[in-house]
Formats: sequence, structure tokens, C-alpha cells
Amino acid sequence: MKRALAVLVALAALAPVASAQIIPTFRKDSATDGRGALDIVRVAMSRQADGRLRGDVTMEKPWTANDLRTSSGPAGSICLTLYTTREPGSDRPDWLVCVTPEKEGDVLRGRVLRDRANGLPRQVAAVKVTRPTTRTVHLRFAQSAIDRPASVRFAAEAVTRAARCPKPLGCRDTAPDAPTTGNLPLRSTADSG
Repeated sequence: MKRALAVLVALAALAPVASAQIIPTFRKDSATDGRGALDIVRVAMSRQADGRLRGDVTMEKPWTANDLRTSSGPAGSICLTLYTTREPGSDRPDWLVCVTPEKEGDVLRGRVLRDRANGLPRQVAAVKVTRPTTRTVHLRFAQSAIDRPASVRFAAEAVTRAARCPKPLGCRDTAPDAPTTGNLPLRSTADSG
């Protein structure tokens, strides 16, 4: 009896640790299919224990903020393309969660942008950007920034604007290849009554 009680106490102590593990929904992309300096090989999204969303974009090779900079013109970007009501492949994404470089240094700035029918996307929230490895960037943001959908379909796009890239679009890589997306359920859509 004492041993069974000790096992139950140990399991109860481990329960918060097990529930804190976040398993992301991810999609892989083939290596060497990108035309620019950044070739996406994996994109993932997860809902964190605190309720925030986290997107992960991993490149084939290490990269720095300089890979997104240009000597003139707009900088490149790494973006999550999020679909909450629109249809991937036939519509533009509802939301963009993008990372761009500051003018100097290794600082990356993140923003949540909402698409608008009558103009450029509008910033609606900031994004916490971290680099856990030289190949990966994490983008953390509140679900409220994208209107707390029941689920989100996601992909990623990297845009670089090196001299050898076509103007004005730049070199682009998407993961997974459009119109394919990953799908992250965020809340149950079943009736509660």
C-alpha cells in the first residue's frame, strides 16, 4: 500500500511536467528547393502552455540577419502565412507573422500583420523573436492578435533580395509548397450542450 501511494505521489508530481510539453504541428519541405540564401526545410506551429502561439521556421543552412538585408530597397523577410477564414491557394493569407532585420546588428523585429482589401497589410501586434539555433527562428504571439480562431492553417515564406534575385519580388521559398498548409486546431468546435 505504501509503495502504491509513493507511485501515485510521484506521478502527481510529474503530471505538470508532462502537460507542459508542447508538441508542434509541423510540415517538412525538401532541401535545396529555394532560390535564395534562405531555404526553408521545416515550419511548425504550436499553442504554448501560456496560451500564446509559437511558429518555428528552420532553414537548411545557418543564416544571419545580414541574409535579409539589402544595400538599397526593402529588406527581406521570413513570414508565417496564416489562414483563418480564407482558402489557401485561391486567397491571400488572413494574417502574416513576419520577421525583418533592423538596419544594423543581429536584431530581428517581429510583427503580426492583418491583410486589408484596400491597402497594404496593417500591423496589429508585436511578436517576440528568438533564435534557438543558427538555422531556426521562433515567433511567439498572442492568439488574440489573430482573433482567437478555432484553428489556423499555416505555411512559411522566406524572401531575400540579393543582387542576383529577380526584381521587385526577390528570391522566395515557401514551405510547404503552395497551396499545401499545416493545420493547428486551437479549440474544440464540438457543441457543449
